[in-house]
Amino acid sequence: MHPIITVTPRLLKGEDQGQGGQSAVVRAVLALREDAMQLPSGGLLGREDELVLRYGVSRPTLRQAAGLVGQEQLIQIRRGVGGGYFASRPDSSAVASLAAILLQVRRVRLDQMLHAIDPIRAELVQLAVEKASEDHLEELRAFLHADEASSEAEYRFRDFLKAEVQHNDIICRASHNQVLSLFLRILLQLVATLRRQDDVLFGRRSRIASWRIQRNRMLRAVLERDSELATLEARRCAQLMRKWIVEDQEQAQRTSDADQSTDAI
Repeated sequence: MHPIITVTPRLLKGEDQGQGGQSAVVRAVLALREDAMQLPSGGLLGREDELVLRYGVSRPTLRQAAGLVGQEQLIQIRRGVGGGYFASRPDSSAVASLAAILLQVRRVRLDQMLHAIDPIRAELVQLAVEKASEDHLEELRAFLHADEASSEAEYRFRDFLKAEVQHNDIICRASHNQVLSLFLRILLQLVATLRRQDDVLFGRRSRIASWRIQRNRMLRAVLERDSELATLEARRCAQLMRKWIVEDQEQAQRTSDADQSTDAI
């Protein structure tokens, strides 16, 4: 049995008082969103006929509002026997992906991404030191053992990407801070959209090796529950990335100057 929400029937003023269908849709959206958030995922808000009466709106208005709230992943509509409007919950990966797309459309630069990632990572690492459970620490030990067992020659770019996802996931869960964890996931998804020629690590084995060493120092400090050292190592990770960005920018400028000189000749 799905739990059925108990609410006082409400008339959404607007449709019946001549304020226009848009006003009624907005009010229905607010009501659906509020009621869905009162229920656990899978909880039944009601059948369509019940919700039309509860909210005092027409069927088309309810369906339009449901479509908007459905885009927020707060409700699911099931048709047929046993159907109705059911509470749902947004998936954090979907939210992160959408936010990353928005930032990508706005042409956020790599240096801007890293300036946002750095303080978030440092704070998450510090929280992980303080709040990680033994299970989290065991996951971290296993990750480090597997990562350090791979030689530089065997370590491919896709291995690096997989390791980045794994260790960030462990740190996020160990921090117990859902807000910062979501922000970090958004930014990491944004970084993943970079063109390969803009990625400071793609095809750079020596840089990847240096990053692995520095990143693992940071993770070792978390294992040792050394907050000061973990924060310091996180900052060193940031410094390493910024150094490579500057190097690439300077190289690009030199290439551009050389091309202009050739054209002038």
